[in-house]
Amino acid sequence: MNRHIEVLLVEDSLADVRIAEEAIIDTGVDVNLHVVNDGEAAVRYLTQQAPYNNVKAPDIVLLDLNMPKMNGHEVLDEIRNQNNMKDIPIVLLTASECCDDVEKAHNLGINYYLRKPLQGRGLGELLTVVQSLWH
Repeated sequence: MNRHIEVLLVEDSLADVRIAEEAIIDTGVDVNLHVVNDGEAAVRYLTQQAPYNNVKAPDIVLLDLNMPKMNGHEVLDEIRNQNNMKDIPIVLLTASECCDDVEKAHNLGINYYLRKPLQGRGLGELLTVVQSLWH
């Protein structure tokens, strides 16, 4: 029997959280989705600091680029500088049209990126990425 896939969604927009939830549900993959709404909470979650002391490490992180407290680049840099988190697949979610944002994220170690809003083709891409990572 397959185990649950632990997914951490780092997203400050409730609408985007709902879209991602629906996309993940539609994959049919057995997912435990955990949501945090800012970069600092993401780092606390990933490093198992209070209130996330006993959470399982995510199998994948879906990371928004523009967030309060710490942006996606800062969170990505923090993740990739932790030896125990270097191999976690990270999908960057961005509404940014700036190529520099995506290039910087690639240099920091993202595995994939999707432009927001996640609808139509973008939503299909997210479904494909989630499915391909676990099948």
